[in-house]
Amino acid sequence: MKTLICIDGHDLALKAAKLAAKFACTTNSEATFLYVRRYRRDTRGYNIPRKTTEVFANWKEELPEIKYLHEAESVFKKNRGCRENETELEELHRALVHVGDGVFEEGTVRLRSAGSTHLKIREGIPHEEILKEAEEGHYDLVMLGARHVAGCHWYDIEHIPLSVAQKAPCPVTVIGREFEDGQPLLVCVGKKDLPESTLHLGRVLAKRMKSEIKVLTVLGTSEPTFQFSKRVSSMIAEWAEDTLKVSSKVLTGDPAKVILEVAPNYGLVVCSANEKRKKNRLGKVPKKVLCRQFNVLVSR
Repeated sequence: MKTLICIDGHDLALKAAKLAAKFACTTNSEATFLYVRRYRRDTRGYNIPRKTTEVFANWKEELPEIKYLHEAESVFKKNRGCRENETELEELHRALVHVGDGVFEEGTVRLRSAGSTHLKIREGIPHEEILKEAEEGHYDLVMLGARHVAGCHWYDIEHIPLSVAQKAPCPVTVIGREFEDGQPLLVCVGKKDLPESTLHLGRVLAKRMKSEIKVLTVLGTSEPTFQFSKRVSSMIAEWAEDTLKVSSKVLTGDPAKVILEVAPNYGLVVCSANEKRKKNRLGKVPKKVLCRQFNVLVSR
């Protein structure tokens, strides 16, 4: 499984890296950590295109973004736990290095050859670059923190997690608070069943977090004869056979209100991106849960 973990220097992004590590130990996972450096004409400080020309001469002078990425990678490896003796292999490669003003010289660089984690920096508008990376990299899951970087004045006119969850080509997990071992998962089932890939992610996470799974359907009006679909019933039975504690519940009322009432009791809420299949739109339930900064896994 390929996971894209978006880093912005905030603690919640590190919590996303920690949760990603839970997936990695159970699945054959490859993680990429991405920091998007907002590009504007009046940007001050480091000039990444210029610094790349100096990187081989003075690599120890690290960019702030690299420090954030290294911190997230360290959190990921510490919490993965099942590969404690793993070491990153490095190999020498000959490369043509741009030293400035259109001058190139041949040099030798060390590159990690078989690592399970990768660090990337992109420049541009954060949610646009995250979506481009998700599309180009063919990731199975995107993870990011729910909050913005302190001092980011753009937050008033953009909601990065919401924009990513709306348009990403794969499931998106947004972390708004700590998710601890033993906290239950709430799987919200609507008229359409959740995709198999999302159900698999929920199952993997529940096993790693030692979590109980609650399968919930909220009906607009009472239906005494209501039954879960064959697929959902089969899923509940299969999970129960896999030593997972699974229960189901049917409630009546407005789905968004009901789920928001019960969401604080769960470590993660799993829901469908869009009940009506509108392009690049989230349904009312995932949008409201996400904007309340609960932990939410939006399916695709």
